Amino acid sequence: MKKIVAAIALFSSLVLFSSCSSRGGSLKGYNQETKQAILDLVNEYKNTENAYVVSDFDNTTSIFDIAYQCSVYQLETMSFNIPKDDLESILKTSVVESETLNNCVEDVVSAYSHLVDSYGTFTASGMSSDLSETVHKDPYYLEFSTKMMSLYAFVEDNNPDVVGYEWIMYWYTNMSEQEVYDMFKKSCEKYKDVDTQKVTWTSPSTIQSKTGVVSESILLGVSVTDSVKGMLKEYANNGIDTWICSASHIDGVRAAVDAYGLSDRITGVIGMTQKLENGKFVPAYEYETGYPYLNKGKGVWEKTNNPIKALPGKEGKVTAIKNALYPRYNNKQPLAGFMDASGDFNFCTEFKDMKMVICYNRANRKITEGAGLVAIAAMYQKGLGLTLNAANKAGDTLYLLQGRDENGKRSLRESNYTIRFGETEEKLFANEDNFTLFDYLKNKNMTIKSFFDTFAIKTSASDSVIGIAHGHLDSYSGYHSV
Repeated sequence: MKKIVAAIALFSSLVLFSSCSSRGGSLKGYNQETKQAILDLVNEYKNTENAYVVSDFDNTTSIFDIAYQCSVYQLETMSFNIPKDDLESILKTSVVESETLNNCVEDVVSAYSHLVDSYGTFTASGMSSDLSETVHKDPYYLEFSTKMMSLYAFVEDNNPDVVGYEWIMYWYTNMSEQEVYDMFKKSCEKYKDVDTQKVTWTSPSTIQSKTGVVSESILLGVSVTDSVKGMLKEYANNGIDTWICSASHIDGVRAAVDAYGLSDRITGVIGMTQKLENGKFVPAYEYETGYPYLNKGKGVWEKTNNPIKALPGKEGKVTAIKNALYPRYNNKQPLAGFMDASGDFNFCTEFKDMKMVICYNRANRKITEGAGLVAIAAMYQKGLGLTLNAANKAGDTLYLLQGRDENGKRSLRESNYTIRFGETEEKLFANEDNFTLFDYLKNKNMTIKSFFDTFAIKTSASDSVIGIAHGHLDSYSGYHSV
């Protein structure tokens, strides 16, 4: 009998080892502690009722940004449906006006008007190949496209986050939901297999303008790695739903899900919702009837019944999850969150039942940014040797820092360190301030709650306990406050 029991035990252990090894293989590219935490989460919560995780999309599910990439594609193809007389008011919607902005808008409108007068009204579906070749040779095209990208950067840098989030959507004015979906899908399909590259657009000196000659560096190439696809498959195969919660346009995100082959892995999408009038988008955000989409598979999407009533960035992501997903999952909170930036900090720190967070390391996030703080927390917990179970038993979320390589086709690395585009040396943190705060956290043996509650709020160097400005939020509900 003892031999039989021993044989059964040996067989069971071999089956378990084989299963874990096989599943671990689908997570190739993740560093060891992240891979183990993913497997531990799945083992603990597989096929549990109301189990779901939430992921940001840009620079999290994907490497690089689909909205930024689509803006490049939109300009390359002139996929606009905006009358020339309406462009100025659309570009000035909600922004803080200044001489610099007004001059750039004037140049953009002038160039766009010249192109419309020369080649006729543009459409949401873009140009034919013959027309594209002709338009691209016109110096007014380079004037328009370069200064539109310059304006995009200026608006993001000189306005509140909420304005920057919304403003790029106004380029889609007079398009339908399907037209925006189609444009994003074509953009994703064009650039997903392109090696990361940076090109420079420069406006022509031959055109008299208010702002003169400007140049913009344009980054090309966005991908979803096989590593991320493998992780998402783990959840799908084990009865754990995955939702995207993104500050990109919702029709663009669902197009990206389809373009990158994630239809069998993503349950649904929360994204930016734009106001519709008579089936066409107008330059306004939709707070009241902006609904998430449920993924029915094979390119079929269905709007759900619970509006998000929020702009899904920062605290808005928490609100969106509560409004849209709590009713679906019997008021249960997400098991895990995946992030890369300050816009994800709130939802990845405030939910008290969140077991795990993976922060994809962009290696440029300072201590004045949410992802910079999460990166430090992740390395602190790693130094303590915490597992998922140990962190959760202590009442904490386990934070993990996942490195990546931004070069070539873009990939994850079996490391916490990232190799940024155009570089060869790996990098952990943005700068020495991160290391200073990391050392302070270790020396003071702070709790995760005390760390986030102390350093998430904007604080000047003179008021900081470390003598360095830190924080990114004006107010913060607090770690595990929801």
